[in-house]
Amino acid sequence: MEATARVIAVADGRARLACEDRAACASCGSGRGCALRWLSSPGRPTLDVPDQTEDRRHLRAGEAVIVETRDGEVLRAAALAYLPPLAGLLVGALLGRGLAAGPGEGAALAAAVAGLSAGIWTARAWSRRYPPRIRVRLAPEDR
Repeated sequence: MEATARVIAVADGRARLACEDRAACASCGSGRGCALRWLSSPGRPTLDVPDQTEDRRHLRAGEAVIVETRDGEVLRAAALAYLPPLAGLLVGALLGRGLAAGPGEGAALAAAVAGLSAGIWTARAWSRRYPPRIRVRLAPEDR
């Protein structure tokens, strides 16, 4: 997967990129849908990367770059975003149902919500600790 981006700032060994291409599914651009967008920090549609390309060239503000990631990395990031909340929801509902005394479903619902919350928190923590590996290279001059 590739996207064209522009370097908007360089400071302290990091470069901030603003993506110019739309995502393949168009959910991010429209502001709806994708759990990966929910897991990112609010108001931060940019990407922070090291300020050097693979060939050790320093990036400068205003340069066009190409950001690449393998499809497997995208699938891994999606799994980190979706599976922990789903597992938390299911496990919480099962635990709430098993531990609840009587026919009430309130305990199962509360436990499912608690499990979902724990799953979302876990997904956020994992996705920040293990972000997708990306490769940044300069865009061709003729673009």
